[in-house]
Amino acid sequence: MAETMHDLLRALHISTGFVGLAAFWIPILVRKGGRLHVAAGRVFAGCAYVVALTALGSTSWALLHPASWAGEPASLSQIPADQIMFVVILGFLGLLLLDGVEQGVRAMRARHQPDRFVGWRRRFLCHAMGAAGLALAVFGLYHVVRGGGGLFWIPVALGGAGAAGYFDDRRSLANPRPTPMAWWYTHMGGMIGSGIAFHTAFLVFGGQRLWGGALMQGAWSFLPWILPSVLGFPALYFWVRHYKRKFGELPEQAAQGAPARAAGRGDGLGRA
Repeated sequence: MAETMHDLLRALHISTGFVGLAAFWIPILVRKGGRLHVAAGRVFAGCAYVVALTALGSTSWALLHPASWAGEPASLSQIPADQIMFVVILGFLGLLLLDGVEQGVRAMRARHQPDRFVGWRRRFLCHAMGAAGLALAVFGLYHVVRGGGGLFWIPVALGGAGAAGYFDDRRSLANPRPTPMAWWYTHMGGMIGSGIAFHTAFLVFGGQRLWGGALMQGAWSFLPWILPSVLGFPALYFWVRHYKRKFGELPEQAAQGAPARAAGRGDGLGRA
C-alpha cells in the first residue's frame, strides 16, 4: 500500500512538474495581460500548487516515517546525512515554490484592493519560509563543522537566502502597495521566483534521472543548484527595472515628479 502511494505521489509530482515547466515560459514570451498570458499563467499556477504540495507531502513522509517511505526498515538516524539533505532541500524548494506562487497569484487578485493581499496564508508562508530557511542553514552548518564536506554548503546558502527573503516578505506585508504598479512587480517576483524553484528542482532531482547522475559529478557538480538563481534573479531585477521605468516609478523618476502611467489591470503592460 505504501509503495503504491509513493508511486502515485511521485507520478503526480513529476507529470505536473513537466507541464508546469512548459507553461512557465508562455507568459514570459507572449503579450502581458493577454488571454494566452492569463491562461498559461493559470496552468502554471495550478501545476505549481500541486508540485509544491506533493514535494512537502513527500518530505514530511520521509522524515516522519522513513521506513514506509523508503520501502525498507530504516530509522532517520540510519539514513546518511547527504540523503537527508536532498530530502529536506526538496521540501524547502516546495515551500519556496508555494510561497512564490501564492505571492504572485494574490498580488494579481488583490491589484484593485491592496488590503486583500495580506491574508493568513501570506503571513503563514512568510513565517514558515523564515523558519525553514534558518533550520536548513543550521542543518548545513552543523554538517560542515562536523566535516561532512563541501556539499553541505548548499543548504547553508539556500537556507540563508530563504531566511533573508523573510525580511522582504515582511516589508511587502507591511506595505503591499508603495506605488500604483507595485502589484505588478510583486506578481512578477512571485511567479519568476516560482519558476526558479521549478528549474532548480528539475535540474537537481529530475535532471539526474534523465542524465544518469552526470550533472552531479566532477568540478561543476554545484552548477545545477545555482544556475537557475544565477540566471533568474538578475533577469528579474532588470525586468522589474524595465517596467518601473515604463511606468515612471524608478526612484529618480519619482524624485522628478514623473507620474505613474498605469494603475489598473494590465494597463500599459504590453510586451516585455
